[in-house]
Amino acid sequence: MYKPTKLGGPGIVVEIDESKIGRRKYHKGHRIEGQWVFGGFERGTGRVFMVPVEQRDAGTLLPIIKQWIKPGTTIISDCWKAYDVLRLLEGI
Repeated sequence: MYKPTKLGGPGIVVEIDESKIGRRKYHKGHRIEGQWVFGGFERGTGRVFMVPVEQRDAGTLLPIIKQWIKPGTTIISDCWKAYDVLRLLEGI
């Protein structure tokens, strides 16, 4: 079984974001069909993680953050509503 190597740590910055990978339906409009992914990028080393997700809520993203990011890491995000819960966490 694959065991992920966590990113970050004290004094290290990890940027997180979610994105939809896919294409526009019928090559028109802004709606994109595809898969949502959530990921992180460790500044300095360039190490990354990406995880396919069905939802982008705090209940989905928080366990992924805990799985992939070490306590004490400075996390940078785009202030998506689901990330508000990060302020309540101790040690991350």
